Amino acid sequence: MGPELDLEELFLFETKRKVQKDRTVSLDGLAYEVDAALVGHTVTLRFDPSRPGRPLQVWAAGKREPDAKQVDAYANCFVKRERPSRTLSPSDAPPAPPKGLRLSKLAEDDNDSGED
Repeated sequence: MGPELDLEELFLFETKRKVQKDRTVSLDGLAYEVDAALVGHTVTLRFDPSRPGRPLQVWAAGKREPDAKQVDAYANCFVKRERPSRTLSPSDAPPAPPKGLRLSKLAEDDNDSGED
């Protein structure tokens, strides 16, 4: 054990979480924001459970990433987000229906055959 060894880091808890589309991971009911490049990836979080709300160490593929900070729910509610359009806008007009048997023709045929 050398002088560069940090004893606090040896006793950190670890857990794995998947980064959500909004760049967050949750831990003990709190949301933490991580780097956007990690969206969709599973990361390892290292933390001290006796200090909730403090930044978490984030590890991905054996490499240390920037720490995750707790999301400020008040500030987060004012963030503008891109939302997909809910209207349909087809690129081409729909094709014409195929020519074939029409229901109105069936009714006419039934009337003609019933009279004989």
